[in-house]
Amino acid sequence: MPPEQGNLDCSTVPVPGTGGTSEMSVRATAEVAVATTNRAVTAHGGAVLLRETMRVVGVADAVEGTVRLKQRARGLSEAEFVMAIAESVALGARCLDDLAVARGDVAQAQLRGFAIPAPQTAGTWLRRFTLGHVRQLDKALAQVQRNAFTASGVGQVTLDFDSTYVFSRSTRRQGADRTYKKGYAVHPLLCFDSASGAAVHARLRRGRAGASTGMKTFLTETLRRVPADVEVRARFDSGFYGNALFAQMETAGVTYLCGVPMIPAILAACTSIPDQCWLPCVDKEDGEVAEFGYRLRDGRRFRRYVVKRIARRRGEQLTLDSGDYRYWVFVTNDHDHSVVELESEHRHKADVEQGMRELKSNFGLHAMRKHGFMANWAWLLLVCVGHNLCCWTQQLGRLGGGRHGADLKAKRLRYRYLTVAAMVVRSGRRLTLRLGADYPFLNRFMAALERLRRQPTPAS
Repeated sequence: MPPEQGNLDCSTVPVPGTGGTSEMSVRATAEVAVATTNRAVTAHGGAVLLRETMRVVGVADAVEGTVRLKQRARGLSEAEFVMAIAESVALGARCLDDLAVARGDVAQAQLRGFAIPAPQTAGTWLRRFTLGHVRQLDKALAQVQRNAFTASGVGQVTLDFDSTYVFSRSTRRQGADRTYKKGYAVHPLLCFDSASGAAVHARLRRGRAGASTGMKTFLTETLRRVPADVEVRARFDSGFYGNALFAQMETAGVTYLCGVPMIPAILAACTSIPDQCWLPCVDKEDGEVAEFGYRLRDGRRFRRYVVKRIARRRGEQLTLDSGDYRYWVFVTNDHDHSVVELESEHRHKADVEQGMRELKSNFGLHAMRKHGFMANWAWLLLVCVGHNLCCWTQQLGRLGGGRHGADLKAKRLRYRYLTVAAMVVRSGRRLTLRLGADYPFLNRFMAALERLRRQPTPAS
């Protein structure tokens, strides 16, 4: 088709009496011309929700009063760097180069009050971080997390602890060690809030670090991020199993559920439970649960162990130790709930994998691109802030509209509420963000914005 005739637009029209045969008609449409405009238009009208959330949790005051990185007062402050990078990550930036796109949004710069730093400027800022600066940023984010818990009004939180490998394409990157997965990686330790999905705490470690390396201090720092009047429940997998961790949580008054490695002594205790002691699972079609008491070799107290078994299907390979069943065991200091309730609660600990998948797939944790270890640690914390902004915006703005009323994943949240075409106009010395009249989620958007604006600003 000649270019002057434009693009083709195909449509089908059913032909009656032909048994489903359709007649296709082809018509030409006019070509679309592309031009520029000086009007302040933006593709991220929903960023106003993120900035209101940052005000509610007190990001600016916490960072401004704690982090001392810059030596000169000119340019962006530390708080503006953190807010700009976190907002860009929440909107979809996965690396520093993506900041150039957010920097070109003049309309958002007018609403924000300052521009996004250039990628080179942000990289230089990250490379200035030392261990002391990282700890300052971590202290500020601890205050932000406490403000978030206070704003949500929770009386109990469930914390999920886990670690993950972030692989490096360079063997010379600081902290990247060869792992059993046959690749060079760093090994961050993470903690998530099961209710909101937010990353409560994060620490970057070397690739050769074990799953529970540094867990004692990490747990102490995590508990400081929770208000004193909030009850804490913690869930772990079998990589964190140890008497020292249990004693620390019992001293701190934390209720825990921790997976247990299937050593021969534990397996022997599971197989010796009589059949009449097993109860069916509460929300699973197959599986039975029971409990027994066990004392670790280096411990002095018996603890409550809950075991789940599932019969092997016909044709599956049997083992000499476990026989006709597969077993899963966890230990807990909760003596108030039944074994059926505890098994269901511990099984949902697997939701922590979704949080780590979100960080890697949608928030830039798939790779550590800086050579310096401290720069990558600072990037890890900023990625978590961007991720948390999406979680807190849904929780505080009540935007949950996923399946069965669950929170939205990052992609859908951005598509529905953050990536919204808008125009910024100035009238009477006041900026107005104008959304499209046919925006399908306008009522929900405005309701969430009103809820966030009703939240008070935390005290400095």
